[in-house]
Amino acid sequence: QVASLHESPPPPSLIVVDRLESFLRGPAGGCSTGCFSGEQSSAARLSALLCDTAAFLTQVLEQRGSTSAPCRVIASYLSEEDATKDGEDLCGTDPVLDVLDRYFQVRCTLDRDRGYEAAAAAVQEVLRCFNL
Repeated sequence: QVASLHESPPPPSLIVVDRLESFLRGPAGGCSTGCFSGEQSSAARLSALLCDTAAFLTQVLEQRGSTSAPCRVIASYLSEEDATKDGEDLCGTDPVLDVLDRYFQVRCTLDRDRGYEAAAAAVQEVLRCFNL
């Protein structure tokens, strides 16, 4: 899918990848749960592909005289630890996130707000956003 992005008229200026972890785990990722070296390698390859594609699409947009901003990538990633935690703070970090941080300039972390205001407002789910 990424390889054919340049063929779409006009080329996209935003690439959105939802659930990046699904591309890194299981048979396509080449390892089972707990095999971080395989996931790290897959994360590096996929991240490099996305960054290179965004750079290429930026050049194509500029050549076509587009006034849009450079092509950007937004990807969501949910680590296995975050998917299974029940409110406790994790002392370790996900090695795949370390790889993703090398390729992507900004990380935005969403966390459930369990504060008094959220409970008092009877809101189903309130998320806090942290930019790192």
